[in-house]
Amino acid sequence: MTSWNIEPAVVQSVLTDVQTRNTTLTSALTEEKFTAIGTGITWGGGLTQEVSVAVNQVMTEQGENLKVIQNHINAGMAGVANATIAYNQGQYDMAATFQSEALKSAESGDFQYFVDHGSKE
Repeated sequence: MTSWNIEPAVVQSVLTDVQTRNTTLTSALTEEKFTAIGTGITWGGGLTQEVSVAVNQVMTEQGENLKVIQNHINAGMAGVANATIAYNQGQYDMAATFQSEALKSAESGDFQYFVDHGSKE
């Protein structure tokens, strides 16, 4: 592991790009937009009721998928940023811990470890 050469400026550039794209994704697919789509298709009453139910179910599932994607993006950014800082400070075990905590956060959506132990830089 000590033969690696992590350049913080390059990592920061990649994380900035990911954050920009994540912001674009988050603003394009808001909960309000999902709700508006569901509300918009209920106008037909009994005539389109089954379509409305089906689309609502798909939108609910896709909303959950979006949450999972967001958790993975956010966990990856937190894990990489903190692991890079720890690695460059010679804290190799801590760098590995940040990476494993990122995996846990991606799965659970719980980012408390990073709130408690993440870099304040």
